[in-house]
Amino acid sequence: MITSLTDKLNGKVVREKTIELLGIGKKFPLRNKLIKPEIGEDFWALKDISLDIYKGELIGIIGRNGAGKTTLLNIITGIISPTEGKVVTRGRVLGLFNLGVGFQDELSGRENIFLNGAILGASKEELERKLRSIIDFSELGDFIDMPLGTYSQGMRLRLGFAIIANLNFDILVMDEVLAVGDALFQSKCFERLMDFRRQGKTLVITTQSMELIERLCERVVLLDHGNIIFEGNPLEAISQYRRILNTEAFFVGPTKKKLIEQTKKWADDISSWGNKLGTKEVVIDSVEFINKLGYKTKCINTGEPLKVRVNFTVRNDVKEPHFGVAIFRSDGVYCYGPNTQFDGYHIPKLPQGKGFFVLNFPRVLLACGEYRVSIAIWDKNETLAFDYHNGYYQLEVKGSLNHNNELLNIPYYIKNRNYLFFQKKVKNLPTKMMLEKIKDNLVNDRVGFKSLELVNRVGEKKEVFFTNEYVKCIIEFNNFNKEDNLYLWLGIYRDDGIYCQGINMPSLERNSYTIVFPRLPLLPGRYEISLGIWDSLKKEFIMFLKSIYPFRMVFEHDDHGTVYLEHSWNFKIR
Repeated sequence: MITSLTDKLNGKVVREKTIELLGIGKKFPLRNKLIKPEIGEDFWALKDISLDIYKGELIGIIGRNGAGKTTLLNIITGIISPTEGKVVTRGRVLGLFNLGVGFQDELSGRENIFLNGAILGASKEELERKLRSIIDFSELGDFIDMPLGTYSQGMRLRLGFAIIANLNFDILVMDEVLAVGDALFQSKCFERLMDFRRQGKTLVITTQSMELIERLCERVVLLDHGNIIFEGNPLEAISQYRRILNTEAFFVGPTKKKLIEQTKKWADDISSWGNKLGTKEVVIDSVEFINKLGYKTKCINTGEPLKVRVNFTVRNDVKEPHFGVAIFRSDGVYCYGPNTQFDGYHIPKLPQGKGFFVLNFPRVLLACGEYRVSIAIWDKNETLAFDYHNGYYQLEVKGSLNHNNELLNIPYYIKNRNYLFFQKKVKNLPTKMMLEKIKDNLVNDRVGFKSLELVNRVGEKKEVFFTNEYVKCIIEFNNFNKEDNLYLWLGIYRDDGIYCQGINMPSLERNSYTIVFPRLPLLPGRYEISLGIWDSLKKEFIMFLKSIYPFRMVFEHDDHGTVYLEHSWNFKIR
């Protein structure tokens, strides 16, 4: 009997398999259950995946967004079942797709250990035994008994990884969660991963950081359009991946669409907000905003989930309707306007009776402020609405004070530091009035500006990006002497002057800075970047370069607005 990694059969070392994938395929319908899918419209996310993974192995899965990586990991962990083929796993499998899943701001760090651990499948007894180890690993000290709402994002991530690092498992599957906290804590996390490997645990990871793949993995699988196109040496896999990125545009789904280069970015007429229009074959009965806890609300925090539930009555049968929701800032700036038609749903008919639809946003990337929401049920061509509540509903987004009237709160990081840390440290920020007052560029001998570039994942300088593409902003100076009162400011603007987002970096101390957007969700149109050095003592810019880097965003979808918000639809006729 073969009992360990070192057992031999006919004189050869035989490695123990912990995961076997045998002809795995996964198919997703592209239509809602209410709709008859057209022949050939199913999408195969994975096709004929066969792979053996061994005990003590750290294997990487790489590929472009939509290549099938997350689907494959979900199948390994048992979250979803394959359409065809067979999965065999040996031992306890732990899937890590989101650090701190289930964390609640109202609870302390200690209480969240038990909540998160239970969600991950750990018993109360196991968590009690590991509690001291988890707290020590997280390095949170006395903060462990403070409400989670007082934590920075980096502290949350540290706590989330500390829980995982101390649970019992045989197979750990991780999806894009390797950038945890500061550089020292990241090093500690990588050391723990190596400990797991030495203990004979199996690790399967995905990440878009090729540096981590090269450093950590002994074998790499490259996926493209749901197929394994390479399996083996990490350097060769990375080389093939970069060759694909350089030579081929990527489209998920069965067809390629014409790219959208511009979209609607303002409300038609804010003076008409508050009106209800329509022919009333369908009537909207009620609209509910539901927060992350499942409560009805008119106020959410920036970055939190939101569900919009619309209950309606169909008075007379209607053919080929579609549902729409539009979010505007109070001054009429169009934030986002998805509808079922844009998202590819074809609804043949709404029969007489009661029904509802729900639009689910996992994360609302809007800055704090006052917003108005329109709800509509339209005919096929959006000629006449069956019922249209135009800017009728008010929604408040809370967060850090928004003196500059920024529109968005897009996640980013700076040299692996957490951006919330920077925001809390910056004092006496420039105000909206100060930003608008500057008409011409300012230069200063104390700072020698060299360059600003936007590059894609493989380091190519670009001026056109896809919505939701990985974007890195690299800023360089010729000479810069550290001064604690000076801050680097970067602002992203629409070409009509709307201030989308600002980034502030305190205590400038080096000549090169890198800002990374794992996904830049700006919708089609032209945008510009301005750059400045802010003196917090004098409360003025000593350098300001206006609109120094114009760039464009393009997209496959017709969505209106400024920012793409991940979302899903659900609807039903009773």
